[in-house]
Amino acid sequence: MNVQRFTGRNAREAIAKVRASLGEHAVVLSNRPIAEGVEILAIPGSEVPDAAPPQPSAAAPATKPAARPRVEPMSTMSFESYVRDRQKQVEAPAETPAKPAIEVPRAPHVPQQPGRFAAQVLASTTPAVPQMPAAKSGMDAHQLLVDEMKSMRSMISSQLSSLSWFDTVRRSPIQTRLLRLMLGNGFSPALARHMVGRLPIERNDAEADQWLQDVMTRNLQCVSAEEAIPSAGGVYALVGPTGVGKTTTTAKIAAEFALKHGAGAVGLITMDTYRMAASDQLRAFGKLLNIPVHTARDAASLADLLELFDKKKLVLIDTVGAGQRDQRLAELFAALPASKVTRLLVLNAAAQAEALDEVVQAYGQGPHTRCVVTKLDEAVTLGGVIDVVVRRRLVVEGIANGQRVPEDWYPARAQLLAEKSLAVRPASVFTNDDTELGLLMTAPEIAWMGSTAEAARHA
Repeated sequence: MNVQRFTGRNAREAIAKVRASLGEHAVVLSNRPIAEGVEILAIPGSEVPDAAPPQPSAAAPATKPAARPRVEPMSTMSFESYVRDRQKQVEAPAETPAKPAIEVPRAPHVPQQPGRFAAQVLASTTPAVPQMPAAKSGMDAHQLLVDEMKSMRSMISSQLSSLSWFDTVRRSPIQTRLLRLMLGNGFSPALARHMVGRLPIERNDAEADQWLQDVMTRNLQCVSAEEAIPSAGGVYALVGPTGVGKTTTTAKIAAEFALKHGAGAVGLITMDTYRMAASDQLRAFGKLLNIPVHTARDAASLADLLELFDKKKLVLIDTVGAGQRDQRLAELFAALPASKVTRLLVLNAAAQAEALDEVVQAYGQGPHTRCVVTKLDEAVTLGGVIDVVVRRRLVVEGIANGQRVPEDWYPARAQLLAEKSLAVRPASVFTNDDTELGLLMTAPEIAWMGSTAEAARHA
């Protein structure tokens, strides 16, 4: 369906444009007021299908075809009435054909993943399903058609709104460049659109770059030097999927704290009894730091160790790694008393943004959950992890940039993370052109768009 958009200062001007472009038989789908006046969505009248004319029988004499009557322009309501009448014709029961002498059994054809309309037709034509009364069936079909029309109208309106927004942004070279920069660095289209759309006017390239970095810096929450774990201590359980660097991060934080407060102020516990030699790795680090490592095999032994380490300034618990969809997560969280232990979420900067978002939902404790960003040396872009941190309002405890203990541990700095996440990268096969940017911007609104606006509250 070739839906076209027309705007005018008033309805009369917009209708005149429709008639001039599509002719007198154009079909108006919708109209709504906009900032410039009135917006009308319409399609050519030629795209409205006509009912097939009845075929003359063989015995009937040929007659001269009658002149086709003039088709009046259709309004939105008449178009819906037309579609409803066509639906009644489709659902009208056909004449029962004569039963053949020998009936050959045939397997019923079931369409693959039918939509709502296809499911309704299938339910009304399959003998195994009880038939509804004709009146009720007609009412359901009418409601179904109305729902489909509303859904189609909403989808078209959303698509045109997104196209209009992107067309406006594309006229600004600076906004287009910032949009391409954010998407090229792994940020989500929703957050990129939210921030770029709020760029103040009359900014040159340098001022626009600085504005975007300042906005990203203000939206990144990082712990202060006084509240950081190496200074304040506490009881923390490092949680996250396998391979994100929990054990190495535990050793780095313990080493930082031991340098300031002494090795006797640190208690190390491992709960990772699933992986081969997992506890041996932490014990090797503990031996280098002169800190003994204890193993907790269940919730009871962990409670005993926490009571034993009650006088320690810092207690770190290295937990078992499990995927965000693993059934063992419930057992792990049940073993960690929430009143005594704070979760420290470890995020792999090189992981997919979608996977990181699922990890935060599975392991996090809501907004202001503390996290550590690891594997910065392996990540090509940082936009994905920074996007998740900003949207989910996490608090960054520190960053890890390698495997060395404790040299590759750094305090969290919002400005540094913002600069790295918005760094200019050379073009590659993953770089989007203007056409692909338009397709990304016209994607349907996602479930957490509202939280995006809340997260980027300082834009």
